Amino acid sequence: MTQQHSLLGASGAARWLRCPGSFRLSQHAPPSPSSIYAATGTLAHDWIERTLKDGVRLDRLRIGDTHTVEGHAIEIDQDFVDGVQTMLDYVASVQPQYDQMAVEVRVSVEPYFKRRGCVPPVPMFGRVDVALINEHQLEIVDYKNGSGVLVDPVDNPQVLYYAAGVVAELHRRRPPVTPERIVTTIVQPHARSVAKVRSAAIDYLDLMLWVDDVLIPGVTACDQPDAPLVPGSWCRFCPVSFSCPALVAEANRMAKLEFDDDRVEVEDDQALSELLDTAVKARAWCDAIEGYALRELQRQRRVPGWSLVPTRPVRKWINETNAGLTLSSMQVTDIYRRDLKSPAQIEKLVRKQLSNRAWEGQIAPMVESVSSGVKLQRDDTRPAEDFDPC
Repeated sequence: MTQQHSLLGASGAARWLRCPGSFRLSQHAPPSPSSIYAATGTLAHDWIERTLKDGVRLDRLRIGDTHTVEGHAIEIDQDFVDGVQTMLDYVASVQPQYDQMAVEVRVSVEPYFKRRGCVPPVPMFGRVDVALINEHQLEIVDYKNGSGVLVDPVDNPQVLYYAAGVVAELHRRRPPVTPERIVTTIVQPHARSVAKVRSAAIDYLDLMLWVDDVLIPGVTACDQPDAPLVPGSWCRFCPVSFSCPALVAEANRMAKLEFDDDRVEVEDDQALSELLDTAVKARAWCDAIEGYALRELQRQRRVPGWSLVPTRPVRKWINETNAGLTLSSMQVTDIYRRDLKSPAQIEKLVRKQLSNRAWEGQIAPMVESVSSGVKLQRDDTRPAEDFDPC
C-alpha cells in the first residue's frame, strides 16, 4: 500500500505553493516514518479502492481485526468501518449521474508545462481517490480519514491539482473531452461540527486559470535558487520543518518576547493578531523538532538528557467476548454501544450496580493497560536552558 510521492505532488501542493523554499529543503530530507494517523488513512484508502475497484465486500473488514500498515498495528473499530462506508455511500449516490468512474488513478500535470515549452524540476503527479466523468461534468472525490484538520473543498490546491491532471488525460482522448464544470468533493467522515461531505464547483475556464496563474508560477518559484521560505500553518505537514531556518527564526523571536508573569497584555489589536500568527509558526517548529528527536531516539541515537518513556496507558479488554459474557452473567446492564463499552465506562456501571468488590474481584482481572507509544522525557530535573536554537 506504500506509494511513491512526488516532491511537487498534489498532496503537498498547499504547502509548496505557499512556501516555495520548502521544495529545495525537502530534496535532501531523509525519509520520515509514517505516523499512525497516516497509516490508518492508508488502510482506509486501500479498503475504498478494494471495494470500488475490485468488488470486495466491506463486511470482510471485521471489527477487532488488526492490520499492520507501514509498521503500525491498526485495530479495526466501528468508527473506521463507518468512515469507509460514508465514502462508499456517497460515491454510490452520485455515480448514476456519470458515465465513467476511475478509482485510485495516477494523473500528471506535466502536459501543461510541455505545452508552454518548459519542464518542471521533478515529475509532477498524484493519485486521485475517485474521479467521476460525464460529457459535461467532472467530479473529484477525495477521502480524508483524519479529524484534526478540517479540509475545505473551496480553492483546495490538492483537489484542483487532481482535477487538472484528469482534464489533461481527457484532452488526450480522441475526440478530446472538455468538462464544462468541475466539482471538488471532500469526504471527511470523522470531522466535527461540519458536514461529513462537502463540495464546491468551478467552471472549466476557472480551473485553467488556476493552472496558468497559480500552479505553473508556483512551480517556477520553487525552482529558483533563492526560493523563499514562508512559515505558516502548512508547516505542520512539511517533511523538513524541524530544520527550517525560517521557522527557527520565528520560534526564536517568539521566545525572546517578554510578558508579565501573571498575564499577557497587548493593547494593539493588530499586534495581538501578529503574535498569534507567530505562536502558530513557533508551535509548528516545536512539534517538528520533538517529532524528529523522538524518531532519532527510536533509532537508538543518543540525545544527552533525553529518553523515551511510554505514553499514558489506556485500559482495554484482554478478551472482549469473555468480558461481555461475564458481565451479562453478573446481570450488569447497559454494557454495550455497538461494541462492549470501555473498561472505564464499565467500571462505573459495575461499582454502581453491584459493588467495588465485584469490580476488583471479577472484572478488573479482565482488563489490561496498554500504552499507545512513547514520548520524550528529560532524564533529570535540571532547568531548561534559555531558548536559543541558533
